[in-house]
Amino acid sequence: MNQHLPTSYTYAPAEYPTGVPLTGAVQLHGERQEPTEAVVYVPDAYGRMMPVSRTQADALLATVSATAPRDLTPLPLVDSRAQLVLAAGVGTGAAAAGVGYGLGQVLAPLVAIASSGGLWALALLAVLGTAGRRGASQTTNTTYVTNETRWWGKTTTTTHN
Repeated sequence: MNQHLPTSYTYAPAEYPTGVPLTGAVQLHGERQEPTEAVVYVPDAYGRMMPVSRTQADALLATVSATAPRDLTPLPLVDSRAQLVLAAGVGTGAAAAGVGYGLGQVLAPLVAIASSGGLWALALLAVLGTAGRRGASQTTNTTYVTNETRWWGKTTTTTHN
């Protein structure tokens, strides 16, 4: 019985008649005459070690699944897929630059020949065109100018062909 209750206290559940005091011997848990079971200590939620009977500990271990070990191998600094995508982009850019440079090296002399050849052809046409306009029958006009200075700063000019 509880030590704090008076001895005249009566406990009466609903199925028992009221007013009848409970009497009899009380057996404590430590006084049981059962075979003793091994006690193991397991950590509780706060890290303290608590005594638990072996059968209860086995039942507790059966309900808790073992955690898988973590993979602690170091990871690369850059993802391998990202490296592949970056390399493909850089490779494509380098290939495009190489093709563009190669085409520039091939086409530059052709353009130079065409442009400089065109300039030489225009210069030749200009020379031939001006030379073809002059003929043997074409005469040149020559104008003679004569300046005469007289006294007191007077000047006369005569022109004839």
